[in-house]
Amino acid sequence: MEQFFIALGVALLVLMLVCLYRVVQGPTVIDRILGVNVIGMKTTVLIIIVGTLDARVEMFIDIALAYALLNFITTIAAARFYQRLSQPAPRDAEEAEPAPSAPPPAAGLVSPKTTPEG
Repeated sequence: MEQFFIALGVALLVLMLVCLYRVVQGPTVIDRILGVNVIGMKTTVLIIIVGTLDARVEMFIDIALAYALLNFITTIAAARFYQRLSQPAPRDAEEAEPAPSAPPPAAGLVSPKTTPEG
């Protein structure tokens, strides 16, 4: 049974190298983010396999869960960062649309920029 887990670990390492190729050569940023996420998930499984080989799975499960959670949070943060980077920001505060919850401007008020000087 030990040879099975070792072969499984080696197969996961080979698959991680394939994902590493996608991270380095990925045509888009999303491909790279997902490649890093897949590598992290395979690392989580590899940690559990090491725990099985060491006969101390209860200790390695905690490490694997913490690593998986960190991997998930990092992937979400990177995706959010890329999403905000890819959206164009308004050039000027005047060009920005008001928030949907903002009240409409009053009809009779004159803005300070358009007051006649005299």
